Amino acid sequence: MSFDQDKTQMNVADNNATQMVMQPQSNATQFAVNVTCPVCETPNPPSETYCIDCGFLLSAAPVTLGDMPKPQDVGKLVTTDGTREFMLKSGENAVGRENADIMLAHNTVSRKHAKITVADDGVLVEDLGSTNGSYVDGRKLSAGESVAIADATELMFGSVTLKYQAPLAPADEAGEAVVVETEVEDEPVTDIEPDIVKEEAMVEPEVEAEAEVIESAPVSVGKLISTDDSYRFDIMPGVNTIGRRDGVNAVVIPDPYISGRHADLLAENGVFSFTDVGSTNGSAVNGVKLEPNSPKEVREGDEITIGQKVFRIEVA
Repeated sequence: MSFDQDKTQMNVADNNATQMVMQPQSNATQFAVNVTCPVCETPNPPSETYCIDCGFLLSAAPVTLGDMPKPQDVGKLVTTDGTREFMLKSGENAVGRENADIMLAHNTVSRKHAKITVADDGVLVEDLGSTNGSYVDGRKLSAGESVAIADATELMFGSVTLKYQAPLAPADEAGEAVVVETEVEDEPVTDIEPDIVKEEAMVEPEVEAEAEVIESAPVSVGKLISTDDSYRFDIMPGVNTIGRRDGVNAVVIPDPYISGRHADLLAENGVFSFTDVGSTNGSAVNGVKLEPNSPKEVREGDEITIGQKVFRIEVA
């Protein structure tokens, strides 16, 4: 059988036809998008693994309280301003800047800083060879040293100060704390006139109470003042957290260019140190932008740019 070469043949591929192939747009501009923390809703740079505000692992999914069993109350650690609490669990509790039960996102805290062990016979704190040390009521621990703590013991890891709170007292069946009443014997009658006795009993407690208030009042070591004098904040000893979010910062600046947790200002032994904690719009000292989590010593008269606001330190 032969084919007529002059007739058109159907369904035959033309090898010389031009074929169009779509290439990926390799030169298209790609934008890095901030990652919003599902717990506290703080925007985080895409390079962050943990939330710069609350420390939540950004790749994890939040768990609702209804899905979690109620933890046993074995005590907790509380920040000095009372804004954050870290519940302890029975056994070992790791303290550090990364992958820790008590995660403290501060540059003075080591990745594996310390260990708190909750046992039936007490609670122990042990330093794990941290860079900036661990302190119990002001005493520095040696590496590997364990010290027992009690209710209201002050702990300091690097420059972060926390207080230990022991578990609450047992409650009765009605859910209220048990109160033990004791009988007080009548005091012997004296020859002093009743009016005089009453006056002395009233004056002495008032003087003692006033003295206690004066001793516990914190003392400012300086002020953080904006150059336009629209903001003036007291600088307290220790770490002064700075940011837009109220309730978690000692210095709250309601400015949209300032992150929820923007920076830390450390005042210690007359020396001031400023640290940007990974803010979105950054910080600068005397016009030089700071690297995140790199402390910079600042002096009176230096210009500190936080977001778009410029501040100076005034030493008390």
